[in-house]
Amino acid sequence: MTMSSRFYPKARIEIPNQKPYTLEQFLQLFFGEHPANIKVKMAKALMEEVRSRMPRGWNSEGWIQFILKVMAEEYEGAQYLLDYYDTIRWTKKKSEIPKLLEAKCFELGLTEEGERKAKGREVALFTIYKGAYSVVVRTLRNAKILKKVDGHYILSDEFEKILEGIAEFYRYWRKEKID
Repeated sequence: MTMSSRFYPKARIEIPNQKPYTLEQFLQLFFGEHPANIKVKMAKALMEEVRSRMPRGWNSEGWIQFILKVMAEEYEGAQYLLDYYDTIRWTKKKSEIPKLLEAKCFELGLTEEGERKAKGREVALFTIYKGAYSVVVRTLRNAKILKKVDGHYILSDEFEKILEGIAEFYRYWRKEKID
């Protein structure tokens, strides 16, 4: 068995005391984080982006531009990064672009102190947001909220059906109609 270098949390839901009334409250059930947390913000932005583009969905090829837009909401200097991306996106190889954006982050001072393995070192914000994006996508896909069809993320009906099935099972079990 090989171990992956990345850690993706399992999609787990915390049963709340009351139903969620906002998308942030709904996403907190999966990420267990405060709404100000980068993962919750990223998940909210992604869910809204996907919903706004239904039924076709959101093209997963736009992940870099999406990450930069989410960063720009938090960091003023990230707009320069977005402008830089617009100038290099057609002239550089797709595989080179993330490295160039990370270097540009250092140039613009868009860094934070790293955690875990990078503790004490400066890490490019693009790297941090890219990691959060990966965790968010994996968690939402594992929960069956998002699915990928022909390179586009769409909102899935499976999550709703699974919850309805759980409620139906519990209702019958509680009434001792099933074991």
